[in-house]
Amino acid sequence: MLKHETKLIDPDAPQIVSALTTAAVDANRRCRARLLGDDPAKWRKFARAVAAKPEGWEMFRGGRGGVPATQVLASWWTDAIGRKHVVVRGRRVEYDEAKRLLLKEELAARPPLWHSYPEYVCRRTVAGVEQLVCACGCGAVGTHDSLGWMGETCGPCFDRKEELGAAGLRSNLPGVLYGEREPLGGLGALACSPDGDRVAAREGDELVCYWDMRARTPRTVIEFSGGRVTDVALTSDNQRLLVTGMGYPDTRIGLLAVFDVTTDPPQRIDAEGTTVAPGLRIVALRDPELALFHRWAGRSVAEIVRIPSGEVVRSLDLDPDSYGRFALSPDGKRFITCGTVPVVIEVDSLCPAARLPIGTNVVAFSHDGKRVFAQNNGRLAAYDSATGTQIISVKTDRDRVPDYTRTLAVDPAGEFVFAGSNYNGRLFVARADTLKLHATFDWHLGPINALAISADGSRLFSAGGDGCVKVWPIRALLRGT
Repeated sequence: MLKHETKLIDPDAPQIVSALTTAAVDANRRCRARLLGDDPAKWRKFARAVAAKPEGWEMFRGGRGGVPATQVLASWWTDAIGRKHVVVRGRRVEYDEAKRLLLKEELAARPPLWHSYPEYVCRRTVAGVEQLVCACGCGAVGTHDSLGWMGETCGPCFDRKEELGAAGLRSNLPGVLYGEREPLGGLGALACSPDGDRVAAREGDELVCYWDMRARTPRTVIEFSGGRVTDVALTSDNQRLLVTGMGYPDTRIGLLAVFDVTTDPPQRIDAEGTTVAPGLRIVALRDPELALFHRWAGRSVAEIVRIPSGEVVRSLDLDPDSYGRFALSPDGKRFITCGTVPVVIEVDSLCPAARLPIGTNVVAFSHDGKRVFAQNNGRLAAYDSATGTQIISVKTDRDRVPDYTRTLAVDPAGEFVFAGSNYNGRLFVARADTLKLHATFDWHLGPINALAISADGSRLFSAGGDGCVKVWPIRALLRGT
């Protein structure tokens, strides 16, 4: 949980010492174990290092190991016009999923610029060439030298802000969307609107975070107390947020909530309190008045329901072992289940059309719907969606397309398949036609729990175990410099 952040430009030693003291106090707040003590002598030593070198970083942590623990991460970096940026962050690392934030060997792999501005900086490897690249909210991507990087923007955007003020960057997109806190497992169950402007993610068990990037409204946090959120979706007309879940501890009670996101804040418009079966997954269909609802009522059931009433239009009993999120074909006419025997099903009739020969909990349709991509038993494979016949199978490992993939997304233009790694938090990009690795991106500190992509393929969103959603200008990143 990030509890403190200070960004200073050309600070003196007392300002740095004060920032470190405040960060430690804030990060320790309401905590009892593995606290980080205020150490003015250590803070002054850090300030001397800042004055002596153009860049560097240091981690200070409470306790001798394990989690939960308090951490202060301080870094500094010098920009193109000689300004020294000092960034101090204090956080409480509470769960094993986020303990990479405390590992020096993990942090040492990241240079000071990355530690200072992780919202905009990642490591990219394309065609065997590794680079540290920056992504400005204006869409420019490149090395910090090529962009004249100024910390939070490229050089031209910095000049525009100097001339016009904050209004000069009004059209810039954020590089990261932060969650309310750092819950067990971070953020997951991610969805974006087709236009890529609205994003929602499950946080922990009881919260949904929602962001409207174009409207620049503050993050909205929606709480469902006494229950467990399982999935989120945004409708095809960009106007409604759908949330499913189940009760806790009474898992016989379900949730299907609908919010109007054209209002600020979003207003709930379903008949709240209506009894539904426990909801496992929700998929927005091409018709914004309909959704595909996966629920459990003593058996696994797929339903087409009306939005916002939840009225069941038609339903189909599924294999009891059906699990994982459904994938919808790009034309909206078919979906595929996950489980021991994944099944391709027609939306209009709910009739099975094909079965895959292997079990999987991660699936995605190709851009034209002719193939289904799936991850299973250390292999990433493509299948004919009409027959279930395997077309391609590629062995995976931790350093290539990841063995432990939690989520897949497909480029709408048909070039790439994106895979989020549970093991190392990397984004892997494979060629859709061959499934051979094309690129990797290292940004999250923690697993990538979910991916979503805008309808035009320009923005890819990843929800991580480190408690944030990364906004990737993915096409620009893949073009290289």
